[in-house]
Amino acid sequence: MRGSTMLSNEEHWMRWRTVVAAFAAVLVVMSGLAVAAPAARKAPTLEVRPRAAVRGGRVVFYGSGFPPLVRVSLLAGLPETEAVRIGSARTNADGSFVAPIAIERAVAPGRYVALACRHRCRMKATAAFRVR
Repeated sequence: MRGSTMLSNEEHWMRWRTVVAAFAAVLVVMSGLAVAAPAARKAPTLEVRPRAAVRGGRVVFYGSGFPPLVRVSLLAGLPETEAVRIGSARTNADGSFVAPIAIERAVAPGRYVALACRHRCRMKATAAFRVR
């Protein structure tokens, strides 16, 4: 006769199935999280070089952190004013771009804010530069 601490075959297999089912559920949840959670995208950045340029000269906009292979609008304006579209750039497979920008001779000297925008500027990066 069996002792009271011994499990019957049916109870043993029932516990075994419960453990296997729980393990399988954990694996399904873990694999779903790995697929559902994409890698965090870094925030877009913009750099303007040189930081100070002369009228009639050039600056170069360097952007990164945008989606790959998309068009980005480039804007510039005086601080606290509406920026004006001055061009566009297409990002590469890494989500970055390089865009040379000519500064017209008629541009007033002063501090300017550059913007690189995507989706009506819901995704954007800014940088400051000066025109002499």
